[in-house]
Amino acid sequence: MARKEGKDRGITQRKGREGWWVRVYVDGRERWYRCDTKSQAKALYGRLKSEHREGKYFEKTKAVPFLEIAKEYLQMVDSRRARKGDDLARMNRWITAFGEQDAATITPRQIEKVLTALQAEGKEPATLVRHLTVLKATLNRARRLGLLRDNPATLVKAPKPNNVLVRYLTPDQETLLLERLPLAYHSIVITAMHTGLRQGELLRLTWADIDWHVGVLTIHETKAGERRRVPMNSIVVGLFSQLKEERSPSPLDPIFPHDVRYLRRAFDRAVKAAGIHPFRFHDLRHTFASRLAMRGANDRTLMALGGWKSPAMLSRYAHLSPAHLWQAVEGLTQSSTVTKTVTEPLVESEEAAKLLKDMVSRLGFEPRTLALKVRQVAIY
Repeated sequence: MARKEGKDRGITQRKGREGWWVRVYVDGRERWYRCDTKSQAKALYGRLKSEHREGKYFEKTKAVPFLEIAKEYLQMVDSRRARKGDDLARMNRWITAFGEQDAATITPRQIEKVLTALQAEGKEPATLVRHLTVLKATLNRARRLGLLRDNPATLVKAPKPNNVLVRYLTPDQETLLLERLPLAYHSIVITAMHTGLRQGELLRLTWADIDWHVGVLTIHETKAGERRRVPMNSIVVGLFSQLKEERSPSPLDPIFPHDVRYLRRAFDRAVKAAGIHPFRFHDLRHTFASRLAMRGANDRTLMALGGWKSPAMLSRYAHLSPAHLWQAVEGLTQSSTVTKTVTEPLVESEEAAKLLKDMVSRLGFEPRTLALKVRQVAIY
């Protein structure tokens, strides 16, 4: 029996109450038990503490193998997604690392070791982020269901992906790529550059997804799991019309009946032959957004056409060419550009122009100086 300052711990007499009392805490709540004698109180206190240590009185948390919660998470995610097994490869990496280990004993250090091993294998930071995201989601679900108290993955700092690399086709590079690419794959590459659709979205398109009257494509299964409609320009409409005339397909036939492996191999070979490596099929989506931006499309239009949810996501795709930027700053060298820019909004009618002349004659200001002063007043 532990003692403190000559008194037995957990045993006391309560003012105004008979007998001896035992005090213990259950789940953070204070509980009292009455005994007739001090010796009975000592025996009861000792028994309660012993049961606590053995897990009889206070129920111990049961071990939850990581493998178990990982499989449950994959089943839950696949039941809600049209595309199955998206997270399987990443989850298998964590299952290899933790397996039957109690999920409650996983430490941030163990997680960092797995990420370090992935980095040593040459994996990109974006790949590491996706692996960590899957683990966080798995442990968060277990925590939400009461299987875990904490999520150690939240203490691990995710590496910052480098999305600065600009990859889009110039007109000359587009010509080179199509020259090196087998003719069978020309239609899907051209459609990707003119619609911004992802490779998977293109391969899942059927002839029933084309609305010829409105001129739009219906994408039933996007990356975000939503349904959206994409407009077709004249090049895409002409291309599809030609393919339909050549094949006479049924409505449920795919527009692009390509095997993804053969498409990837042919595309990679053409990229190397054209001398534009590194360039991926997904970079055709970059090309789509960049060309729209260089033609003056605003962010709202780009987000609607590309299916992006935020300007932050859009900034990864809509790159402007150095030549386009040079033309923008070169415009400043044109004569009277500044004066026209400043004064033009102020002179919207003949009456406003006459009023401006009167003010010039009275105040003695040059038109440009007066316009600047008026603009300063408007700003403040």
